[in-house]
Amino acid sequence: MNLQIDYLRTFIALTETKGFTKAGIQVNRSQSAVSMQIKRLEDEIGKKLFARIGKTVKLTAEGHILIKYALRIVKEHDDAVRALSKPDLEGFIRFGSPEHYTIGLLPKLLARFSSSYPDVLVEMRCENSDKIKEAVDKGELDIGICTQISQGGQVIYHDPVVWVAEPEFIFQAHKPLSIAVFEEDCIFRTWALEALEKSGLKYRIVYVSRSISGLIDAVRAGFAVAPIIRSNVPSDLKIIGIGDGLPVLPVSNIVLHKTKKTASEIIECFSEHIIKSFGEKL
Repeated sequence: MNLQIDYLRTFIALTETKGFTKAGIQVNRSQSAVSMQIKRLEDEIGKKLFARIGKTVKLTAEGHILIKYALRIVKEHDDAVRALSKPDLEGFIRFGSPEHYTIGLLPKLLARFSSSYPDVLVEMRCENSDKIKEAVDKGELDIGICTQISQGGQVIYHDPVVWVAEPEFIFQAHKPLSIAVFEEDCIFRTWALEALEKSGLKYRIVYVSRSISGLIDAVRAGFAVAPIIRSNVPSDLKIIGIGDGLPVLPVSNIVLHKTKKTASEIIECFSEHIIKSFGEKL
């Protein structure tokens, strides 16, 4: 029997959240990936770990046995990794990202990097993708992640842009669609408006924000739908699309850019952390 650490982390997250969607958010994985890992863990053990109750789950008798060991195993594993790490890097790194990538995965990425390399200072800049890429090209930033808007860089993740609405939303084709969008220099706004105009749907912009949290608040208030990346969709809102009468939106390719003006072990190490963190979401 082989109890993989990643599977145990997901098992712990599902135990704590009691829901596959919330567990996925906690471990930065999709709902289907959480379900797959739990199934593989159950197959490995040969016993069911959870019983479904409506939209939630609860531990079985075997699950109650495993959770005590899982917590200890994961803690001992993480303690060992920290003890064996060599936080010998010193200096600083200038990192840039659009705001909509900073509310999900990046806080955990930065916390993990800081824990491994406490003597490295990370300077963070949040701007639109075109400005981040330009700053990296000029050497003003060492690393940036952006929505792919031009050639160059390394594609590290694909995140579809989707329409998000409050749970009771019903699209009424005879009325203009009320939408919340980012400011005019955001590619997501451009994609959304082009898709609506191409499909011939009438719409009106009722809310404009540079902040992803602002768009989500507008959707929660029930007076607009908004185009955001799938990984940012909160569990209390729903994704709508063709079946609801709305057009499909493009997939956002997330690209990693590194400056060509300098090279350092810190830049390479931070890049590896970014790629690994996005890889864990797949």
